[in-house]
Amino acid sequence: MRKSLINAALIAFLCSANAQAAEDIVFRTSVTPEDAWVGQQVLLQIDVLAKDGWAQLKKISETEVQGAYMLRLESQGTRLSETIDGDSYTGQRYEFMLFTQRDGEFAVLPMPVDVEVRRYGAGDGPKIYRMSLPLVEFSTRMPPGTTGIRGLISTTRLTATQTWSSEAGEAMVGDALTRTVTLQATDVSAMAFTPLSHPEIETVAIYPEQPSVDDKFARGDLTGTRIESVTYVFEQTGDVEIPAISLSWWDVGNEQLRRIELSGLSLQVEANALIEQVDAVEFSPQQDRKQLWYVLFAVVVIVVLAIRFGGRLLARISAWRQERSESESAYFRKVMRSARSGNREAFLRDMMRWLDRINDDVLPARLDEFLAKYGDAEIQDGATKLMSSGKSPQDKSAIRTLASGLKTARGRWQASLTIKQQAGNLLPELNG
Repeated sequence: MRKSLINAALIAFLCSANAQAAEDIVFRTSVTPEDAWVGQQVLLQIDVLAKDGWAQLKKISETEVQGAYMLRLESQGTRLSETIDGDSYTGQRYEFMLFTQRDGEFAVLPMPVDVEVRRYGAGDGPKIYRMSLPLVEFSTRMPPGTTGIRGLISTTRLTATQTWSSEAGEAMVGDALTRTVTLQATDVSAMAFTPLSHPEIETVAIYPEQPSVDDKFARGDLTGTRIESVTYVFEQTGDVEIPAISLSWWDVGNEQLRRIELSGLSLQVEANALIEQVDAVEFSPQQDRKQLWYVLFAVVVIVVLAIRFGGRLLARISAWRQERSESESAYFRKVMRSARSGNREAFLRDMMRWLDRINDDVLPARLDEFLAKYGDAEIQDGATKLMSSGKSPQDKSAIRTLASGLKTARGRWQASLTIKQQAGNLLPELNG
């Protein structure tokens, strides 16, 4: 008992000494603006200074803000030097960007941080203090006339351009046409752009490519660029209308809703004579015999290879199939197939299996939490109604709506993973 009291007293003394040393540390946070538009950059500043010394953040625990992206602005902090009550304080300022996806109240919750302090003239080297980042709160509101706009961007400048691999009004069956759209905005991360949607076109196969994203910093100013390409492959003859792309954004400086329309393309798809000739080819008996020998030779080669390497090859194929069937994209394809079938139970079942597949938390996956982070209010409301109601004739329409919103939310989730990879796991070690 006496030993426990001594240990408790020692811990209390050390904590008191640490608190006394921490009194010479200034730790403050701020956000600009505190009342922002949805989709507008909110700048979070964290300042740390030490009296008669130098302070910097060594480590911040990873954090997420529900309904917003969070991204580090610079790889290094900005040096600060201030005089407070006649004493000299020196340290660093760190900046982070927040991009909200909904209106309402937001909070960056308190989190532990490690502050390194070097005292001038001290010979015992730097010391580390464990402190807590103060609670930071801000709010966003939806600009007038923008309700229902998916992935709204609020900025002072946004441009959108497109190019076509060919602008000819004619094509042939089997031809491919690539459309490339470049989006660029001021004070907006490329990760904050919502992926473009490409509606289905009858007789045309559509293949979106992996987007290219790039954030450039120049003297503290950010310019985000996102480049998306999609390829259209014409499968049948006839008239084809590739639709226009309409983009809406909120002009923060003039408080005005602006729209950009990238025109579509009208084509006449003709028959491909080469394809028809191949389909019409007839082989003579002599050619048939020659082809037969080729086939037999190929079969013999395959049998020999199967005997020699079949075991290892089958094992690799089996492992590849297993890995592919367990991939996130495979699970999500099942969700979309169930959505197209209109079967409510199958759709909800496959959706929860997909959520379990991507969930890396110790707690079970929850659809409401996923949509609160990556969806919008309309989709959240639709999901609640669909899961809480029984079968109804409107289920198929509700399922299609939720599936469309889920695709958008998945794109934002994938973008957040890319942010973590490109930003060094989102909040990296903060060496000054």
